[in-house]
Formats: sequence, structure tokens, C-alpha cells
Amino acid sequence: MAELAAVVGALLGPRAWPPALAAHLAAVWLVDRSRRDDRRDARFLGAALVLALPGLALVGVSAIRVWQRRAPPSGLYAGVHSEMSELPGPDQTPEPVDRVFDWLQAQVSVQPVADLIRSADPRTQRWGVGLLARRGDAASVELLREALQAPDRDTQIAASGALQRIEERLVGRIGQTQEALRLDPDSAERLLAFGDACVAYQASGMPDAVMGRHWLGEAEAAYRRARARRPDWLPAARALARVLLALERVDEAEVLAAEAHAAEPSAEVDLLLSEVFFRQRRWRDLRALSRDAVTAGRADETLRWWAGEEPVA
Repeated sequence: MAELAAVVGALLGPRAWPPALAAHLAAVWLVDRSRRDDRRDARFLGAALVLALPGLALVGVSAIRVWQRRAPPSGLYAGVHSEMSELPGPDQTPEPVDRVFDWLQAQVSVQPVADLIRSADPRTQRWGVGLLARRGDAASVELLREALQAPDRDTQIAASGALQRIEERLVGRIGQTQEALRLDPDSAERLLAFGDACVAYQASGMPDAVMGRHWLGEAEAAYRRARARRPDWLPAARALARVLLALERVDEAEVLAAEAHAAEPSAEVDLLLSEVFFRQRRWRDLRALSRDAVTAGRADETLRWWAGEEPVA
């Protein structure tokens, strides 16, 4: 029991380590007391084993904790920490669950699930449909619509239900943000949240083209109201620039993106400007922007490619 208490204490963290050490010493004393009639080497072996093995475990746990705190990120997660930095920490305002869920969705590629949907096994197809139902992006919606044509009737039903759940979730998000906005119509943060909900619904591909433009218009109005409340608030400016690009109003989007880039350069604004330059076929400006982003350490794969290549005009 003393050994068990020592191991549990070691795993609980630094605050429990003193009682864990006391439990180790108690276990040593108990073993030594119970083996008084044995040979000295046997007593020594029992005490050494009881003390050394959990002690080594304690040292190993400590080393792992120190390494996790000090080692730089590597491998799969090395590139996502800059994006995660925008998510709230323990001392910041809690983030809406929808935004965290959207971020998690963006980290998972849809291509492996596409292979499941296009497999010949109906059970595998239905499993893929279940995975896609948790997402809400355009690629997932397109694959679910493809699954509606599957030979298996149960797969078709599952895909139809998944599409319905995605739409209900996206429309429900719009309703929730509208209700919050009614309670505080002058809140720039709630206006931004409503606009984001409208954009997410349009970007999912669930509404048709006409309704998609309607929701983009709703988002534009919300973002403009947010900027009227907080003129220097960059998130609203970036969001409005994205909507204007989606509405093919490239020149207006360029003005906003350039203002945001001058106020606070970031990878998101670099990508916005790069899309503006691409649509305007301004290859020199695109290449110069990409090279500046690479030099500043803000470039992703797209901007790194443009920094070294440019299409023939």
C-alpha cells in the first residue's frame, strides 16, 4: 500500500512529490522490518528494490515533464502553434466553442475520408459519412452529396441525415449569434460573430448561389457595423476584406487588406493581399509580397512558392 501511494503521488505532480517520497521511505522501513531475520544481503536487496524502482519512476516522470515544457514543437504540430496562439489562454476571455471547433476541423484533411466514401464497402462508406457529419466545410458537403448517389441505400440515408445535421448546426449558429446580437446590438464582438456565422454557412456550400450571396451580404453589413463601432479593430477589417473578395469586389478588398497590413502585418493579411494581387494579375506585387513574408517568417507553402515562381503573364 505504501508503494502504491508513492506511485500515485509521483504521477499527480510536483505538489504530491513530498508525500510520495515519504511513502517510499515508509515502504523501505516496512520491508526492512519484515526481513530482520533474513540475511543482510537479502534485507539490502529488498530495501534497494523498493526504493530504487519507484525512485527511478519518479525521476523519469520528472524528466518527461521538463522535456514537454522546454522542447520546441516538432513534427505534425510544428506549424500549427502560430494559429493556436489566437485561441484564448487560461487568463483570457473564453472563446466560443464554435470557433475552437472550426479550428479543429481545419487541422484534419478531408482526403482520407474521401477514400472511405469512394470505397466499395458500404460499412466503410457509412463510417466515412459519420466522420464528415462532424465537419461543415465545402469539401465535406460535396463528398456527402456524392455519397447520396451510393449504391447502398443505407449509405444514401446516412449521407442525407449528415447533410441535414450540418445545415441545422450552421443555421443554428446563425440563430444563436442573432439572439446574442439582439441582447447587445452595439457589441462589435457579437457583430463579428454573426458575420462569421453567415460566412461559414455560405462557405459550406449548403445554400444555393443566390442565398449564398444573401448571407455574404448579411456578413458584410455586420462587419461594417462592427468597424463603425471600433474603427481600428483589425479582425473586423480582415473579415470584411475576405467577404468583399468573395463578392468579387477586389479593389475594395485591397484597400482594407492594405490598411490591415500597414497596421499589423500577419500571415492572414499576407494571404489576403496575395489573393487580391493574383486576381488582378499583378505578378510583380505578388512576388514582392511573398518574398517579404518569407523574410519576415510569416509565409506558408503558398507564399513560399510564389516567392520563387511566377506565372507567365
